[in-house]
Amino acid sequence: MGRGKGEPAELQAFVPSHLSGFFEICPSSRPERMGSKNGGPCLRLGVLTRLRLEEGRGEVRILINGKRSEARTSLYVARSLLSRGSGGLSLHVEHQLQVPLGAGYGASGAGALGLALTLCKALGIRGWRREAVREAHVAEVRNLTGLGDVGAQARGGMVIGERPGAPPYGSWRRIPVPRGVQVVSCTLGELSTRKALSDPELRERSRRLGRRALEELLAHPTLTTFLRVSSEFAEGLGLMDGELKEVRDLFLREGALGATQTMLGRGIFGFVREERVGRLVEELAGSVGERAVVSSAVDLRGARLL
Repeated sequence: MGRGKGEPAELQAFVPSHLSGFFEICPSSRPERMGSKNGGPCLRLGVLTRLRLEEGRGEVRILINGKRSEARTSLYVARSLLSRGSGGLSLHVEHQLQVPLGAGYGASGAGALGLALTLCKALGIRGWRREAVREAHVAEVRNLTGLGDVGAQARGGMVIGERPGAPPYGSWRRIPVPRGVQVVSCTLGELSTRKALSDPELRERSRRLGRRALEELLAHPTLTTFLRVSSEFAEGLGLMDGELKEVRDLFLREGALGATQTMLGRGIFGFVREERVGRLVEELAGSVGERAVVSSAVDLRGARLL
């Protein structure tokens, strides 16, 4: 970094949010190899992270949208990376969320990855980008805040997670999204990822249904196939209640190419042609509230320093 003695380092990163339409939980005794195979888009809205690194006694202060937060996944990243150094450093971290927290947008993973990118770079860690992805993924797994968002967020685009885990174990590929198509999503409430990932029955259903969804998508890697297998996965998993089905049907009535449940979240997302986005957003805002609705193009750049 070229930081002089006593001079604070300040870095910023942006990490796109990530929506999943299906997932297959893949257990392992090693967190860097554990994860999920999944599929879904990264959005141009996500989490902006600002890091200030200065001399100190190892204090870590994390703010989310201006308020002090425990942010256990980001805190895990900070402690893990600081332990690699010689000590004498403190961190001030600010996460600005452009999407709801706890609603299936992968915000915890985005915050953890943004912090890992900036801190690895500031500390001069060799292979800093790959190490950042690994650290953020392990933090998510250990804290039960996610299993398959970080690798997709690092890659960007409409992503299929072919193999689980952090680099070099995980593997991701993109499928094309037609021009002029955006993602619209809405949130009806929070769903505890930690609680869901701890449910043995749900984990077993996700493995069976997710494996089938991935096989079919890899055989025909198109947006149409993704929407179909994701809808089948959501129905089979059994988390889509009557209210969610009503919102999904609203998407379809307003001309969405398809819509499905956000995994894992109590929400719906779909792909919509640009000329129909305004009308759908208006209808959703009237139904679930303006603040619950997000519309965005697909982010093709992935996580990056600013």
